[in-house]
Amino acid sequence: MQLTPTRAWLVATPLLVLLATALVLPLGWRSLDLLHACMNSSGGAPCALHELWADRFYLDAIARTVALSAASTALGLVLGLGAALHLVTHPRWEKPVAVLAGLGANFAGVPLALALTLLLGSQGVLTALARSVGLLQGWDLASDAGLLLAFTAFQVPLALVLLMAPVRLLDPALMDAAATLGATPARFWRRVGLPLLAPSLIETASLLFANAAAAYATPFALAGTASPVLAVRIAAAVSGDIFSQPELATALSLVMAVLLLGVIVGGRWLAARWRRSA
Repeated sequence: MQLTPTRAWLVATPLLVLLATALVLPLGWRSLDLLHACMNSSGGAPCALHELWADRFYLDAIARTVALSAASTALGLVLGLGAALHLVTHPRWEKPVAVLAGLGANFAGVPLALALTLLLGSQGVLTALARSVGLLQGWDLASDAGLLLAFTAFQVPLALVLLMAPVRLLDPALMDAAATLGATPARFWRRVGLPLLAPSLIETASLLFANAAAAYATPFALAGTASPVLAVRIAAAVSGDIFSQPELATALSLVMAVLLLGVIVGGRWLAARWRRSA
């Protein structure tokens, strides 16, 4: 049976309904309730959005989430693209590396945090060896540098998985033709290779950024509620019976949703525009 677009939509409809019921409706209901409360708030009923923008604690979490996501995206994109280009010239390694990259892309969360703690935690094997020779004296896995390392650890294999197909489709004859005309490999990639891969790189970058910005399990497992990322702040605002702040959690969730939608939709739009202009 051929899978037509109509049949594909019919097959996907139950899953889409489930996603809308479990994700979109609760967020939409809470968001509308929050916006209604803010528009009709009196002097004695503060608006959670006003509290959010007035609290440097949460603004810092938003800024650090964006910074960590952008930095890990850049590192993941560069390293993943380099690995994908290397696999094109060594096709016999493609299958085992693809399997390992798929495992690595799904290794985020508690397993990754545990592995990093055993290796680079305060009592980790590599940390102890480095400190015995005078290195990593001020190293803290729960710091921004540690979180960046953890984010990059799952960004690189994900970037490799996403970029293998576009790089494989890049015609090797183009490089041979450029070499025949006297162009160096660096000049070829600057003038031809990277412009052809630019749409795929833009889409991959947007997905990597969203993947890092929404990460919760890894930073929470490394630093607990003290982790300075937005996802952990949202969870902390809705946990507990005494200190829970559901309105503030909703405001933070709105910021997260706008950030993710803006990056993903903007990346798709920019990639589509680049393809039309190419």
